Amino acid sequence: MTYWWLVENFDRKGQSTGLYMECQVNMTLTADVHKARKFRLQRTAEFRALDMREARRGDWRAVEHGFDDSKTPNADLSGRTRSA
Repeated sequence: MTYWWLVENFDRKGQSTGLYMECQVNMTLTADVHKARKFRLQRTAEFRALDMREARRGDWRAVEHGFDDSKTPNADLSGRTRSA
């Protein structure tokens, strides 16, 4: 299991909206946790959360997420061949 810091959006009740920061340059969003921008340090994610609050408004927070190393999201299976 690998842990990364993501910038996640929350509603007024404190519930996650399921949106994450995808690109810190364009401040784009994604609903796919695997496409979200990952940070090694909490401090860096907190600074980016401040940027998102200014750019997108809302409640953006740095949140630590665990990713299973044994599963590769969106794996390309083009190398496999099917037996006839």
